[in-house]
Amino acid sequence: MNMNNKETKRDYYGSRPTLRAMAFQHAIVFLVCVVFPGLVTTMAPASWITFECSQEKVSCTARTCVFFIVPLKTQHVDQVTEISDREIAGGTKRERKHGRDTGKKVHVDGEGFLRILGLEDQYAEVSVSPASLNAVVIKAQEFLNSKKEGSTTLFAIANWKFGGLMGGVLTLLTVLYVVGYTLGAVKLVLGMIRKIISGNAKPV
Repeated sequence: MNMNNKETKRDYYGSRPTLRAMAFQHAIVFLVCVVFPGLVTTMAPASWITFECSQEKVSCTARTCVFFIVPLKTQHVDQVTEISDREIAGGTKRERKHGRDTGKKVHVDGEGFLRILGLEDQYAEVSVSPASLNAVVIKAQEFLNSKKEGSTTLFAIANWKFGGLMGGVLTLLTVLYVVGYTLGAVKLVLGMIRKIISGNAKPV
């Protein structure tokens, strides 16, 4: 094949990306769609708090999750005796960079925590947004006081703006990433199966 044919073929198919370029592209996509959302939903995680009542005894399992549904931490209280809360008030503080005061004031969000107390100093503590802390405490206390057989699950998030809104959008990127790569893998496997079948097929 002469040089003209090579150039014509290159122009027709286009320049193919190198293996290193493809690996770099996949790494960037992985960082944006998986690593960054994971960091955001770890810093402001969502929690699923399940209370179960059996024979007038209430137990609790609190699952703190990354990506809203992937368990990161699990806490269990065998026999719940009390529901309480604690809160760290937000406010403003002076911004510091490299150990120096910049003179600027920045807002710091408050923090809330649901505390589930049990026997023998057993307890669980779940990070809950101050905006919804009171409502979560009331629902948990109502179930504890009711002593009704059954279970209930409460949803809580550490910060609605950061973990809820931003974390929700970023988690959607992760879902699209997983679905896209899964469909691509399925398509690749099906293509290989078709080639094997067509290769083994014998003309009559």
